[in-house]
Amino acid sequence: MLGGLTLLAACGREPRPVEVIQARGPGDVALLIEREDGAGPYVESTAERFRVVASGEALKSVRWSANAGTLAPSAERVTWTLPSAGTASLTVSIETESGKTAEGAFHFNVVAAPLASITAIDPGPEVTGSSCDIAFDDAGTGHVVYMNDTHNSLWYASWDGSTWKREQIDGAGLNNGGVFVQKGVLAVDPATGTPHVAYARGTGNLSTATLRLAYATRVNGVWVREEVDAGHVNRMALALNPAQGQQPSIVFGTSATGSVKVATRTAANTWSITPLSVASQVLTSDALFDGSGALHFITYQPVGGAYNHTLRVLTGATVESFPLKAASSIPWFAMAWAPEQHLLALANGINVGEPSAIEDIALATPIASSSRRASPVDYGYGSSDLAYGADRPVVALRNGTTLALGTTDAQGFWTYTQLGTVQDATRPSVAVNPWTGLAHVCYQRDGKVTFQ
Repeated sequence: MLGGLTLLAACGREPRPVEVIQARGPGDVALLIEREDGAGPYVESTAERFRVVASGEALKSVRWSANAGTLAPSAERVTWTLPSAGTASLTVSIETESGKTAEGAFHFNVVAAPLASITAIDPGPEVTGSSCDIAFDDAGTGHVVYMNDTHNSLWYASWDGSTWKREQIDGAGLNNGGVFVQKGVLAVDPATGTPHVAYARGTGNLSTATLRLAYATRVNGVWVREEVDAGHVNRMALALNPAQGQQPSIVFGTSATGSVKVATRTAANTWSITPLSVASQVLTSDALFDGSGALHFITYQPVGGAYNHTLRVLTGATVESFPLKAASSIPWFAMAWAPEQHLLALANGINVGEPSAIEDIALATPIASSSRRASPVDYGYGSSDLAYGADRPVVALRNGTTLALGTTDAQGFWTYTQLGTVQDATRPSVAVNPWTGLAHVCYQRDGKVTFQ
């Protein structure tokens, strides 16, 4: 049974309201649970956090259970990823240090997750969003980097919960060092919300010009731009190292030369660039650091008529390798961390009926002893992106001009939600808001960079 609600005042985004729910169940003490970091309706697939309190008693043991959904208990707290819409129950049994016992059953009306309203991030007259990259920080603020295709310029937008604030990062300018830009990639410091961007910039005919690797970050409200490498670049991936204070590193290279390098920012406008000691390799994935500071990315090497894809793990100056697959195509792989040192890698596009689209790599020490399972995501699609949140993977799939959001159910089967139309020959980007557990996508619709 649901009891009364007690809402505590909040200042800004912290602390969030705490909902207190009283149990009606057997036991020697009265139980309450507090809904932490949440307010409003209970929405399916949302990760809700609860804490049990026994009046005036210290807890010795706590056991959580639920009739559906996924539980992640931690002593008196639990994270419950809510099931599908309907009635759901959460039960907690406790024993106190004084030997008293109690059990509480809490019942919830779970509502279906609404589709996010479709919003044009940049409603101006120019064509925007042929490429975009979306991320959330720990406060739930949305960040997007996107192209203004009309003027070959790079823009950043942040979502404050009601409006998008837009700022230009780079592009053609008068006496300010700005030049034409192609595609940027985004990484956000989860704690501070500081955006970091890697991109290619150059002058002249962009189809033949030398595109140099550049980096930008926002310092005290101003975008600071840096040139990282003067050589030609057309492939890049950006990651922040949590073991080094979110220090940015860029993995980059070209398909023409078959070389891969790693640039690490050691100070403002100072980069240490290390060529990898792996010959004839081409970058073909996002880059991710683990908690220890090891950098993970995928390369391919043409061998005969096939392309051998290999996971590379860079720790200090040491590169370890784990073979993935040989394929007739060279897709870009989106990557995301899953629990228990599992690394998920999703091929950007697959031909109809290809046997696998997503790699689930269980990392081990040494890396060569890792294992992998390859699974299909859909029968065929043109482009995609991957994220992980609320205890499950999420994929955005574009097939022609149709965009769908996919995630797995309790049995591991993919379920899909149609998001409507999208520009053909473009790639969406997906991220999960950690405050709500809901997935959001940026993409191009009717020539505008769009958020949903």
